Amino acid sequence: MKKLAGIVAVVALLTVGCGDRGSDGSGGVAGGETTTTAAAGGGDAAGAGDWGDLKDVCGPNEKGGELAADDNQGVSADTIKVGTVADPGFSGRLGLNQELFDAGDAFVEWCNAAGGINGKKLELTKHDAKLTDYQPVIEDACKSDFAMVGGGALQDNLWPTVGAACGLIDIAGFAVTAQKAGLAGEDPTESRSIQPVPNPGDRYPVGPQKLILAEHPGTDQHLGFLYGDLQTTVDQKVKERRGFEAAGFTVVHDAAYNILGESNWKPFATALESDGVQFLKFIGEGANGAALEQAMKQVGYVPEVRYYETNFYDQSFVDASGGAADGAYVGSAFIPLEEASTHPATQLYVDNLDATGGKKAVLGLQSTSAWLLFATLAKACDQDDDLTRDCILQGAKGITEWTGGGLHAPTSPATNEGSKCFMVLQVKDSKFERFAPKDEDFSCDDGNVVEVEPAS
Repeated sequence: MKKLAGIVAVVALLTVGCGDRGSDGSGGVAGGETTTTAAAGGGDAAGAGDWGDLKDVCGPNEKGGELAADDNQGVSADTIKVGTVADPGFSGRLGLNQELFDAGDAFVEWCNAAGGINGKKLELTKHDAKLTDYQPVIEDACKSDFAMVGGGALQDNLWPTVGAACGLIDIAGFAVTAQKAGLAGEDPTESRSIQPVPNPGDRYPVGPQKLILAEHPGTDQHLGFLYGDLQTTVDQKVKERRGFEAAGFTVVHDAAYNILGESNWKPFATALESDGVQFLKFIGEGANGAALEQAMKQVGYVPEVRYYETNFYDQSFVDASGGAADGAYVGSAFIPLEEASTHPATQLYVDNLDATGGKKAVLGLQSTSAWLLFATLAKACDQDDDLTRDCILQGAKGITEWTGGGLHAPTSPATNEGSKCFMVLQVKDSKFERFAPKDEDFSCDDGNVVEVEPAS
């Protein structure tokens, strides 16, 4: 059980652009719970089936829609059965990844209220893998679902031998393991998995770090790593270190901590000071990060830069730090929730989650991007009287620029490549606000992503 709890602590850090995967206190959802909705929050007359700059994503039947001859399990003249996988029922942390289910519920309500996908209503089954039950719940999905959409689970290394092997397709909210995330350039028809925000194992983003260095020159020559002592976290550190070094950073400190937490974080803070760390990269999750922030403040040594991945873009991290996280930086490829009022796609996500009472988080935004990609591909296939899994996969091969209607910076699902555009948030007065860039949504450059040798 202790090992499983440790694994939970690192799920959040494994995908770029993902939000916190911890509990929101809402508890788990029983595996196999099915929801069919035809009423909605969202989907009103002002926009109907539009999402940001994506027009008529959902709506009544426009043309086509006849059933294909085969490869369409879960599809009828009126409905499409889809599944989402997450781990909220894990007893070690009830509510783990609940925002994936919440994003699915909100999207299905919105889409069905607008008319469905080319007139076909979505029927969502939520498959609770409870961290260790990935194989049996995907086997259940193999028996009934047309596709998996908007989900993610720790044991997705089993996807090739379970989901792909039974002919399922997955438009995933996120991928954790190298077996699921793949490498840049891989064809989605081979893996039968599509990521709207890819996180290939042989690429690492350094764009946010460049934005930070513009304000803190020289700190890149004093880089320190702190990471959990679980193999998954070690592999992530290896990947990140290779990426940082490719961008010209010099590592002066490289240490592991107990993934289950430390009773005393002050020795770690003191060691950072002894080695002269000026740019700290912490790999883990919010509770441990907050404890370290407090310890650094207590010993009186706080590195000039503390940089975290997007999973730390969560108010619970800031609150747990008791104000010590002020000044910390977080990189992202998503429009911040704080800027929703000026970004229609993000605002619609906020409105829909408010209407359904779900948790709003960056991981939910990423899941929503997957739902939008699925709906876009499925509509085109249905209008061609070819709503099959193969048509979805073939259609994905043509999506070389995707923003989820404006939820995030451009990515290329077709070639499994993430974005080259980023922004940085900073904690100020215990709230997140934009640090850079100031005059545009994202800073874009080919050099913002470096090629790395996969960690394993």
